[in-house]
Amino acid sequence: MTEIDALKRLNDDVPPATPLALAKARQRALTPRRAERRSIGRRRMVLAGALAGTLAVGFLVNDVVTKNDGTVAPGAVADAGTFLATAADQSTGAPDAPIPAGQYRQVTQRSLAGWNFGPRNAYHGTRLSVSDWWIPSTQTPPFTAISVLGAEQKFSSKAAEQLWHRTDPLNIKPQKIKTADACAVMTGGGILMQPKGATNNCKGSWLSPSTSFVAGLPRDPAALLAALRKNDHAWPGLGDAPAQGDYRAFERAGSILVSGFATSEQRATLYKALRGIHGIQLLPDTVNLDGKAGRAIGLVELWGIRKELIIDSKTGQFIGLREVATVTAPLNGDGDPMQYKRGDIVSWTSLATRITPSRPKV
Repeated sequence: MTEIDALKRLNDDVPPATPLALAKARQRALTPRRAERRSIGRRRMVLAGALAGTLAVGFLVNDVVTKNDGTVAPGAVADAGTFLATAADQSTGAPDAPIPAGQYRQVTQRSLAGWNFGPRNAYHGTRLSVSDWWIPSTQTPPFTAISVLGAEQKFSSKAAEQLWHRTDPLNIKPQKIKTADACAVMTGGGILMQPKGATNNCKGSWLSPSTSFVAGLPRDPAALLAALRKNDHAWPGLGDAPAQGDYRAFERAGSILVSGFATSEQRATLYKALRGIHGIQLLPDTVNLDGKAGRAIGLVELWGIRKELIIDSKTGQFIGLREVATVTAPLNGDGDPMQYKRGDIVSWTSLATRITPSRPKV
């Protein structure tokens, strides 16, 4: 069964996603050329936006996925806090397996997104990107990483595929990034690299977490929430309103969790911190992109898009992200309607980790 088949089988019990995530996706996607490698001081950055510059028009649409009605169970906010407290206890009680000397923790991130295009935006496409990185027992960079942007593309019809190939011939084939110099990662497959042989030359951030950045986060939930909410004019920018601080915190928490760098204790602290966010919702059982079951904690952010953090309800393990439209034709930051219908999945991500005795040669 393909990813698109999985999407088609998704039924009305599947919850919607968030606007801030959409804001993030659009912020990255609408920045042309950021997908290319370019020099930034002494380091180079490869963004998941390599393909995103052509994604400006929209994402997963109702012809490709089954929609839901975007409803939330009663008592969702209180239930969300209770679930996060339980997940924190589970995470603390089941520490991650240590990485044996000479071995690696392989982190695999799979991301699916889509877009509308063509006359009246009647054509639809989906794009799957797959990224792996191998963390050594020292848990210090550089890491080996392989990211395949656009590993698989699907279209709603042959005519749609032909039109897109004429419109964007440079992004037809998958774009593969292989490096032994990765030091930080981004949601969607972006990789921050440092020059070979360099040490302590990777400045992680909320958008591109590194092991040192994650390790340096506050260990007290209240202090961590304050840091997540703080408007330091870095990603995502937004403003100083309390609601925007909550959006910012939820986005940043998702970025940290999907990096795979947070330990079980750090995940527990994040879960406890998220309990302080206003408007969080506990959603019905759902699955990540790989079909693994979990519960979703959601927050409706900007423009009617809901971001969801998917957590294994038995282990407290973070297993993925999702973004779903909760309204039809939400307006973007410029006041223009975006081509979503209520219940459309904007993006879908899975995260998995395992201990492996080796890493590939790149």
